[in-house]
Amino acid sequence: MTVSFFTGVVSTLGMVLHEFPEGIITYVLLLRSGFGDRKALVLALVSAAATTPLGTLMSYGWISNIDKPFLGNLMAGSAGALFYVGATHLLPMAEREPRKFSLIVLGGGIATALGITMGAH
Repeated sequence: MTVSFFTGVVSTLGMVLHEFPEGIITYVLLLRSGFGDRKALVLALVSAAATTPLGTLMSYGWISNIDKPFLGNLMAGSAGALFYVGATHLLPMAEREPRKFSLIVLGGGIATALGITMGAH
């Protein structure tokens, strides 16, 4: 199965944008678990840098051989899981944080999503 170059670029952009907050979350969790600043940073960078390429290599053979409707269902399920985690776990935590830049970051996220969506058409 092949997809367009644009789909590859959008997917790559999504993965890169996903890795930054994932790395920050991993770093904070390691800090709160008792790791020192330097060790938490190194472990967060290694885990973020290793898991995505490794997961891609391990799943490529399977993903490239499934039909498009099933792949679409898998992607929809993945999106639903991300929405669930965001709505039930991350939003309540975010509401407790200082709101100095919250509106700017929210606007940036919305602008990014709109840019990707509009670019797909």
